[in-house]
Amino acid sequence: MYARIVKLNFMNDFSKQAASSLLVELGKTKGFAAGMLFRLSVDISATQRYSMTIWPDKTSEEKSWKLFGEGVLKKLRETGARVEISRGKINEMQISKDLDFSKFFVN
Repeated sequence: MYARIVKLNFMNDFSKQAASSLLVELGKTKGFAAGMLFRLSVDISATQRYSMTIWPDKTSEEKSWKLFGEGVLKKLRETGARVEISRGKINEMQISKDLDFSKFFVN
């Protein structure tokens, strides 16, 4: 599996909310259609967000990036957002041992 982690710093809360709506919709319509396995976004502050996507392999991640990711990145930067991107292969055993999603669902 292959991950893409995007750190986004926006000029203000309004621009973050507007971009977040677009990114969620793209994930639902294009990301999963292009093979994305998992998507997680976390708001760190009123103007900062991290987004992680998991892909079956590097080829799928790169293909989706060329299809729509590059265009979105350009639009985000035009709004004044700062974007940092990290990519890399995931050790599948590491995920299964270290991620315990049961702690996310508290009654």
